[in-house]
Amino acid sequence: MSERTYDTRGREQLLAGSQLARYRGIASIKTIGLRELRTLDQFLAWSNEADLELARSDVFLAFAGQDKSTRRLENLRTALDRLLPREASALVAIRDAIRSKRPRSRSCDRRDRATLLESPHIAPYRGLDGLEEVDLEDLRVLERFMAFASERGIEVPDVKDFLSFCSDVTTSRRLRSLKTALDILLPGNPGVLITLNAAIAEKGTPRSRAKSRKARSPGKRWVPLTGLPDQWRRLLSALRAGRIIDGRRPPARSVVDNMEEVLREYAKVQQDADAGIDLTVEGLRRFEDSKAGHAQTISDPKYIGQGNRPATRHTAMMRIRRFAEYLGCDDMTVAAFRAHENALRRECDTVVPLKFGKYEGLRALAETWELAHDLLESSFGMRRRQTRLRLVNEAAVLALWTFIPLRLQDGQLLWGRDIYHDGDRYRIDIETQKEGEELRGRLHDALTPFLDALVLTGIDPAYLDAMRSRADAEELPVFVGTNGRILSSGYPSAVWRKHLGTGAHIARTRIHTELGKLGREGVDAALALCAQRDERSRTFYQAKAVAAAQRTKGQEMIDAMLQECLAEDQSA
Repeated sequence: MSERTYDTRGREQLLAGSQLARYRGIASIKTIGLRELRTLDQFLAWSNEADLELARSDVFLAFAGQDKSTRRLENLRTALDRLLPREASALVAIRDAIRSKRPRSRSCDRRDRATLLESPHIAPYRGLDGLEEVDLEDLRVLERFMAFASERGIEVPDVKDFLSFCSDVTTSRRLRSLKTALDILLPGNPGVLITLNAAIAEKGTPRSRAKSRKARSPGKRWVPLTGLPDQWRRLLSALRAGRIIDGRRPPARSVVDNMEEVLREYAKVQQDADAGIDLTVEGLRRFEDSKAGHAQTISDPKYIGQGNRPATRHTAMMRIRRFAEYLGCDDMTVAAFRAHENALRRECDTVVPLKFGKYEGLRALAETWELAHDLLESSFGMRRRQTRLRLVNEAAVLALWTFIPLRLQDGQLLWGRDIYHDGDRYRIDIETQKEGEELRGRLHDALTPFLDALVLTGIDPAYLDAMRSRADAEELPVFVGTNGRILSSGYPSAVWRKHLGTGAHIARTRIHTELGKLGREGVDAALALCAQRDERSRTFYQAKAVAAAQRTKGQEMIDAMLQECLAEDQSA
């Protein structure tokens, strides 16, 4: 096989040949690529193997002959993987042949399981139930590490020891293999989940800088920021910087961002109409006509009315009116804007907001709480740390947002800074970004199991106190992935959407609705939990609570009248 020849036969010709005749009826042969199929045919013609499943590694090596690379063996391995059953010994033999053929700077570990289990270095683990579950490759790495530690007298390995163990390779694969074995044998051990993870992170390939996002194409219905008048841009910058304008407190940064979007859309409408970019009643009419006209062009049922719903128009009007006040527009213009804003607010009362439509389909409060507990309980039985940590995070998000419905920008919490344990219970201490309100106080004891699980991140509960101290001292993220990095700000909404069908914002609506049933005291409690101070929110939810109570009372009165009528009929 030393002479190089080129095989140009097609699939039909190969399958029609005598070498592959016995395999034509196997469905998986159709999934083998042409190059791999040619190599398989060549091997069968060369070896004349009666039983392909039992082919030995020395036969495969002889087939490769004087080849300098493992390419043909790799092709043959791909073909055999798709053709033979998983238990075929040839699948192991071809891999052994590839390892022998490929030049390496280090020797391969080919010891079998029985040999490894007899090693004195594995003795500490022989009595553990999970030993049989450890894959052979991972068991080999574990035995080598134990031998490495024994030779150097290492009893409690640190990050440097783990890195020294894999200093002859450039990747973290060996450490990850060791971690897989130890996760099975020593679940919840902090030496595995903290020290070894740190070594893996240090050994791993440095994260490349995130590629700069492709610039978003200019919006068709907005002007760029530079298209706004200079005075408007200076004012927006001042508001973002938190400056007090004429005695007025600046709005939250998120409100300023939304204000800018509305103004850019407003400016585009005036620009298209060849009118000056000024805040006027005529300009406002053009702006609203444009939004209504655009909404009528939307055909997708999912987005019908988008941008022209009463609540959207009211919010846009409120942003324009507030900006006009900061800008110092004349009193008549501001009064006209305010009158129109009030009219739009009354119009909002005639429709059901989208969030209330979603709230109607939401699981009951008790069902949500039960779901959170089910997820937490399920996490305890998971052997795989990734799954266990995912379930803990999801359970805690459902539970915490049920009690404390934070806005997403306030949800990237840190231990020690935002949530901490005072020795008796967990406490929260944050300043909300939108309202600047302080959210401070003890957290309900019902949240303790969820917060404990978050602190432990899969480590044995025996280390709870130590993990609390470490989390507080290092200000670690409350919600983390298996890599130790904080989860995105949108993660809570993703969890709520996954389990409840809508984003985490609905938790705020539910708090107001449920506590609002308790009257003024309940409304005040809901506003405190949601870190809100807007008097209109108080009035709105109080009115809803009163209306609901009146409806309930009315039904009770009707029921009493019916009972009286039925009683009279029976007596007659």
